[in-house]
Amino acid sequence: MINCVSNEVMRISDKYTIDNFESSVSLMGKAAQVLFESVEWKEPIYIISGKGNNGGDGIALCNILKNKGYKVSLFLVDEKVSKDSEYYLDKLKEDKFNRIFSIKQCDYKGNTIVDCLLGTGFSGELKEPYSSIIDKINKSKAFKVSCDIPSGLNGDNGLTNKAVKADVTVAIQFIKSGEVLNSGKEYTGKLLFKDIGIELKGEGYKIIQEEDVNIFTKRSANANKSSYGKSTIIGGCAKYVGAIKLANMGVSALRCGGGLNTIATLNSLCKELSSVIYESTLYPMDEDNGCIKFNKEKLDNIIKSSKCLAVGMGIGENYLETLKIIGYIFENFQKPVLIDADGLNALSTKMEVLNGAKSKIILTPHPKEMSRLLGLDINKILENPIYYAKELANRYGIYVLLKGASSIITDGNIVYLVTNGGPELAKGGSGDTLSGVILGLLSQNFDILTSMYVGAYLCAKAASNAKEEFSEYGVLASDVAREIAKIIKNQQV
Repeated sequence: MINCVSNEVMRISDKYTIDNFESSVSLMGKAAQVLFESVEWKEPIYIISGKGNNGGDGIALCNILKNKGYKVSLFLVDEKVSKDSEYYLDKLKEDKFNRIFSIKQCDYKGNTIVDCLLGTGFSGELKEPYSSIIDKINKSKAFKVSCDIPSGLNGDNGLTNKAVKADVTVAIQFIKSGEVLNSGKEYTGKLLFKDIGIELKGEGYKIIQEEDVNIFTKRSANANKSSYGKSTIIGGCAKYVGAIKLANMGVSALRCGGGLNTIATLNSLCKELSSVIYESTLYPMDEDNGCIKFNKEKLDNIIKSSKCLAVGMGIGENYLETLKIIGYIFENFQKPVLIDADGLNALSTKMEVLNGAKSKIILTPHPKEMSRLLGLDINKILENPIYYAKELANRYGIYVLLKGASSIITDGNIVYLVTNGGPELAKGGSGDTLSGVILGLLSQNFDILTSMYVGAYLCAKAASNAKEEFSEYGVLASDVAREIAKIIKNQQV
């Protein structure tokens, strides 16, 4: 796992290291050195530096490139620079380096442009001349390198109205959360992080890596289907049959190793579903006006026979009946219950059903569903998604997976970020497949947080693999389920 931090934690960590171990000037030099080592430099090189310490990293880099014999020019946005930056600017002047210019003299025609305009301290609206400079950088045909973070990007949440679109971003010491949330991944390009000896102080988030999901081992020759648990999916309605989605959920649960899966749906749909659902069994539920109806006896049978449950996929808009089902499960099932889709919409009408629940509850909302659950405008969620995911988890003692450009997974304490997802997942059924995979992992006794982050990572990786065959336009949820099995096969030891 890789550490990822907020702007404030980065500031605190930086200050702690400077106060106790190393000068800020020395750290600036180290930042410039790792930046130099991270790029294949193509001349001429233009370094565009702001007046803060991010600009100082660029000035220090100019010293290194000059000493290595590269054709490099330094363009300053302001004659006044930070105190630490002055140290490296004075060194250039002492060496009679004659390629220091005002930004007004820049033609943006270098083969490499280094963005050292604004660091993690930036927030709000871009002002001039920074807005115009970023426009010109983005229009340039140069290879663009951002130091620490693309200028104009919010380092906490990844929101921006305008930012440098880098080809590569070299994050100093830690990746910043804004580089992987919301629009962050669109601007960072290839994202690297380089250690310069800054000690983490405060809360760091954990970015999941491939080695973190390598949890599958060879199975016993004496195993049978009951050895790996039974999961049940409660969903479907007459209006939104979602047969294929339900089938994919069941397949996904089994493809990642679950032993048995049952789909509990409308009695009237079972015949239709039987033509597309082969691996899962069907359990007919009572219905009312095309929606699943509460039936205590049938729910008791499901509770008794299941190791984990998922509720809400395509279940329809009879929220009152869905709430009765969810509430009864919460009161009587002490194992994991995953709520998604219309189950979340039903829950948002009466959040009190979460209070005192015996179930281990997992909610998997996208931002709009999250806004309903918390009764907040969606823009508030997007401005601070990690905070609100933790808030929801802490408020009710539950587990939350907030979907987005990167998935946020939390129990209210630790935060995992799954950042390997791409636009190929922007397809109907992707969320259902994710729920199915998490369900399959839970049925095998993997702990809840592990099941959540492994499931999210596997779905993203599987979709990326399928993209090679179908392109990011053509990947289907069924392709993801198939690819997951291949990934697991390659992991087994």
